[in-house]
Amino acid sequence: MGKIGTDTAAASSDSTAQQGILSQLTSQRNSLSGVSLDEEAANLTQYQRAYEAAAKVFSITDQLMADALNLGVTSAVS
Repeated sequence: MGKIGTDTAAASSDSTAQQGILSQLTSQRNSLSGVSLDEEAANLTQYQRAYEAAAKVFSITDQLMADALNLGVTSAVS
């Protein structure tokens, strides 16, 4: 009976230790593969500014083309 009690206590102790190790490894894995919300927000801001810049380039190009078509013409193209 004493042997069974000792084995049970050892198994319980091992189980607790393994749960702790599992928790620690899970935490480490999540910290490596986790997404940084600050980094994602900065990336979204960068993409938004790039989109706005591209839209501005197209707007300027459109205006330049309209002005070029209107040179020497009495009716305007817009």
